[in-house]
This record gives sequence, C-alpha cells and structure tokens, in this order.
Amino acid sequence: MLIFKEIHSDYKVVFIRDPAARGMLDVIVNYSGFHAIVLYRIIHRLWNLKIPVLPRFLSQIVRIFTGVEIHPAARIGAGFFIDHGTGVVIGETAEIGKECLVYQGVTLGGTGKEQGKRHPTLGDNVVVGAGAKVLGSINIGSYAKIGANSVVLEDVPEHAIVVGIPAKIIKRMVSRFDTQANIIESLDHVHLPDPVEERFIMLETKIFNLEKMIEKFHDTLNRKLRGQSVNKGEGVRVYNTISGQKEDLKPIVDKHINMYVCGVTVYDYCHVGHARSAIVFDIIRRYLIYKGFKVKFVRNFTDIDDKIINRANELGIAWDELALKFTNEFYVDMDMLGVGRGDIEPKATEHINEMIELISKLIEKGYAYQVDGDVFYEIEKFKEYGKLSKKDISKLEAGSRVNVDKRKRNPFDFSLWKSSKPMEPSWDSPWGKGRPGWHAECSAMSKKYLGETFDIHGGGADLIFPHHENEIAQSEALSGKTLANYWIHNGFITVDKEKMSKSLGNFFTIRDIIKLYDPEVLRLFLISTHYRSPIEFSEGQLRDVETAVDRYYATMLRVEEFLAVKGKAKTEPAISSLQSLVTSAKTRFTDVMDDDFNTAQGVGIIFELIKEINRFLDTKQKGSGADKLIDDAMLLVREFSDILGIFTKTPYDWYLSLMTTKNIPLNEADINSLIEKRNAARINKDYATADKIRLELEQMGITLEDRMGNTTWKIKRLKD
Repeated sequence: MLIFKEIHSDYKVVFIRDPAARGMLDVIVNYSGFHAIVLYRIIHRLWNLKIPVLPRFLSQIVRIFTGVEIHPAARIGAGFFIDHGTGVVIGETAEIGKECLVYQGVTLGGTGKEQGKRHPTLGDNVVVGAGAKVLGSINIGSYAKIGANSVVLEDVPEHAIVVGIPAKIIKRMVSRFDTQANIIESLDHVHLPDPVEERFIMLETKIFNLEKMIEKFHDTLNRKLRGQSVNKGEGVRVYNTISGQKEDLKPIVDKHINMYVCGVTVYDYCHVGHARSAIVFDIIRRYLIYKGFKVKFVRNFTDIDDKIINRANELGIAWDELALKFTNEFYVDMDMLGVGRGDIEPKATEHINEMIELISKLIEKGYAYQVDGDVFYEIEKFKEYGKLSKKDISKLEAGSRVNVDKRKRNPFDFSLWKSSKPMEPSWDSPWGKGRPGWHAECSAMSKKYLGETFDIHGGGADLIFPHHENEIAQSEALSGKTLANYWIHNGFITVDKEKMSKSLGNFFTIRDIIKLYDPEVLRLFLISTHYRSPIEFSEGQLRDVETAVDRYYATMLRVEEFLAVKGKAKTEPAISSLQSLVTSAKTRFTDVMDDDFNTAQGVGIIFELIKEINRFLDTKQKGSGADKLIDDAMLLVREFSDILGIFTKTPYDWYLSLMTTKNIPLNEADINSLIEKRNAARINKDYATADKIRLELEQMGITLEDRMGNTTWKIKRLKD
C-alpha cells in the first residue's frame, strides 16, 4: 500500500539527514518528527475518508505529544524529515514535495480567511531553516533553501537561496555534474545561508586590504634595510609566488620580457574563470609594452587530454575535431573580451617529438622510470620538489589531486607518458604507442620557444600544484637552471565560496554572461579586483559594473556635446579639483600598476577622473582653457583605458549593445521612425501625440533627449 511506502521513505531519510541516528529502535523511540509524520499519514487517510471531527482531534493530540502540528488536509510527499521538530506548523492547503527537510519552529502558514488555496506549495528537495515562515499561497521551487528565521512572502524559483525579513534571493544555485553528465550534488543540506553573510564578506575585504597595507609597509622596511630606494616610479614590481613576496622585475635581457602562460584545455566553451586568467595576462602584457618592454608572449593549447577524449566520445566525434572546434571557439570568446593573441600559440600535438626527447633525457638522468609502457617522474629524486607550492609531500594525502597507481614508487610520481588504450589517439615512442602526460607539454614548449630560463611563467592559482610544481621538477632536473625567474598566478573566481571549474559543474560560460551583459562589462568586472584576490561571482556585481560602464559612456556624450560648442574667450578655467587630478593622475596610475599590476586601483583612478569631469561640466564653465582641461582629462581616461582594454566603444555602439542585452523590443530603424513622427507632431503643435510617443519609448527603455535642435536617443539610464 502507498502509505507503507511513504512511511518507509520517511524512515530511510532519517539516516540520510541525521548521521546521529543509531538504528531502528532509536528512530522509533526518540524521533518526535518521525512520530509526527507517521501519525499524519494515518490521520490524512482518515481525513480523505471524510470522517468528521476525529482527524482534527487526533492531530491536536499529536501536537501535544510531538510539538508538531500538521493539518490532516495537508499533502506531504514521501521522504519528509522534520529535524528537531518542536514548533513546526503546516497548514490545511499546504503541499510539500518529495525529500523535503524542515527544522524546528517552521511555519507553512496561510494568509486571509477566504476559502481555497491559501498555504504554500513546496517543490521537491526543499530545505526550510529553523524559525522560517512561509506565508500564503506561494510556490517554493525544487531544491530551494530558505534561511533560518526568514519570512517568505513571494514565490522562490528552483535552486534559489533566500534569507531575511522579508526574504530576498541571494543566490541562484547551479547543479553540479560530473564528466558523464550525472548529477553529483544538487543541494547542500548543511550550509544554510546566514543573513549576515554580506557583513562577513565586507570584513574579509577589509582584512585583505589591511594585509596589503602591512605587506607594503613590510616591503618598504625591507628595501630600506637592504639600502634600496623606495621612491615610487622607479620600476615594475611583481609578486613572485615562489618567493612569496614582491620583487623588482629585472629581465634577463634589458627591456625584453619572455613570458609563458598556460592556456586552456580545449574540450568545451570557456568559462568565466578562463576569462579572468586570459584578461589578467593580457593586461600584464599591455602594461609592460606601455612601460617600454619588448614582450614575447607564449600561450599554449592543450589539445590532447583525457577530458578531450571523453568529451569527444560523448558527442560521437573525433577527438581532434573537438579540439579544433573549441580552439576556434576560444578565439571567438577572447576576441569579444578584447584579449590579444599570443606571439606564439603552440599546440601539444604539434610538439610530441619535443616531449619524447624531454622524457628520454629524464630517464637517462635517472629522474624517470618506465612501467608497462608508461613512464613516471620520480619526485623523490628532485630534492627541491614542493618549493613553488610550499607543500610537504610527506604530509599530503594520496588521491587528493593525483591518481593513485600501485605501480608508482611514490603515490605522487606523475605521468610523463601514457601507454595507448583501445580507441584512443597514440604516437610511436621508445616505450611503445601512447601519448604524453599533461605536465610534459609546457616544459617542452617553453624550452623550445623561450629557452631553459625565461622571465615570467603565469597561470591560474589552481595550476601551482601539481602542474607548475611538476614543470619545475622536469625542466630544472634536466637543465640544472631556474625555469622561470618570476611566477605569477591569478586568484580563483568562486561561486557560493567554491572555485568555479568545469569539473565541479558550477561554472558560467563566457557565452552565458554576454547574452545578458556586454563583454566590456565582464572585462571590467574581472579587473575591478586585484588579480591575486578571489572574486565571488554574482549577477548583482555585474549589474553594478554595467551601471559604471554606462556612466562612462554618458560622460563621453556630455564631453562631446561640451566640446562641440567652442568657447570664444581665451580664459583659464577656475581652479578645480579636476586640474589637480589631471596633473597627478598619470603618476598615480603608473604607481599602482607598477605595484604588482593593481588594476583595481587603476580602475578607481579612471572613475575618479570621470567623476571630476562631470563635476566640472556641471559648473558650466566655457572657454579655450576649459576645453583644454576637459580634453586633457579625457586623453588620460583613454590612455589608461587602452592599457586595461576597456571602454573601446563609442556611446552609439554601447547603446546598440544594450538594446540586445536588455531585450529592447525595437531596432534602431523603429526608434528613428518614432522620433520622426514625434518631430512632425511637435512641428504641428500636436504635443499630446509627441508626449505619447516619448512615453511609449520610455516604457520600452528608450530615453529621448532634445538638445541644440536635434533629438537623440539612448537606453534609459541604468540605476546606480
């Protein structure tokens, strides 16, 4: 019978939800929430049989003994769990899906006294935190989380997290999938959101800024003790991962920088984490060129890998066809984001011979060994292993970031050559058919194009261990020389406090984002935080950045209009803060960029200029001196923006882009046609029609501006 299946599900879920449950007797005797749901299911059947009085009477008896009040008419799916259930109230027309969890003090209540549906409906796998109240005939989507003590008065979408009074959505959850597209985690039932989470984020930011100030003070003190100059403007300083401190950038060859950056594995569309790394090193390259360095920039493609093979098999296409497709898609994404091409962009499959040569020499020197057609690097032979990541290998747990293979002499020995498997690509080698391991490619290609020692090696922080650690072991074991003088790593992008990655499935592709926001918004968002700091990805922050970009283009329009009307007087403008800012801005900008490429402060200086430009325009000064001051200020804005790769559009192009991302239901021709009709109405003094057209456009997101005899349009100003 159905009732027994439901009770069985309710019983099983106790052990899933509560690891403290000791067994059947423990649950039957001690779990009041389980008592309440079992008795509800019996009473609910009595209610459905339309037996008068008795069901309500029994539910009140259950409330007295369990502390849980469930109306007999409520509909509750199987696998329902009430954790510490005292004070739970579930109303008459409430509907609850399967596998839901509620904590003590929860109310699923009604509003009003009218007949019909007046209590909430919960989807499957909903979690309702302690003391929360869900009131009225509203829908809570499956896999939603409702924070403790929240009061929910409006519908909540699937996979959302809501907190507060009244409850507001703070996260929209994304299910995670493994490489076979199986759901591996849909909802975290442990970490319910805390209403003061934002305060902790602010505190983390303040702590980070304080750490930066202490680091700067410590750096200045050390330089003084070493007798080095501490004057600003003397040169570029970078944070070197291997030393753990900032160092003067001293190239091997004067004014020449050789830089190798690990690229993507081309098996899928790029996500926002890839965008951050690409943009970070694009800006580093741009700034070094701005400072007078000649930069040789190498960025590789990993076009053979387990992930590529697995994905190709899923899609039923050849592995090399897949790799070529997503290499081309990478270029499409990078072009949209304004990321330049590398001077050299080698592919792993084009350097198999170089990798075989590297592996052979490692075997000859005793750093590698062969087992059944596979070749492994023996990490214990390289005495400095761990110097980049600062990891003590003896204290690491095998299996955390490496594959456990009993044939290895040490669990952390890594693969240099993998013997061939059926239906997989392979190449001939001294050890039989197979393919190179991931780590070998960068050692081989960096040596070919940049030599045994080069200036900068870069990538995401997730590459520090094991990839970059293994590169050092391979390359330095062979050459006896330092692989790279400076190691630069950008921080993670996190989603709900976890690193964004394809393997977790919690990622947003670049294509996902630019459907909603102009690529320039995404680029500015990613550089508005120092490259070494983590970024918590959120749509709210993207909206804020979009507003900032809109402010820039609105300022450009004001400046164009200001400069279009030439002042007659050759007077100097009144003393203003804009003048002093124009005088100091370039020095300030180069100082912060010299200090480990601090784009966040660089962006701040740009928007400080924009703010002061608008303040100056508000004074309505005019004359050649005022024109020159505005022109000088805008030249600085453009100079700094070019270095950062932002604000590359005209205001016109920006508003066309907004029409797409904001789904404005008009095209440019439609708008111009309505403007012509409005102008005709104004000429005929039909102001009612003219105002009606303006209002219609306003409602569709288009603002009209009548200036100097012309009517122009733009997207309605985004709110700050």
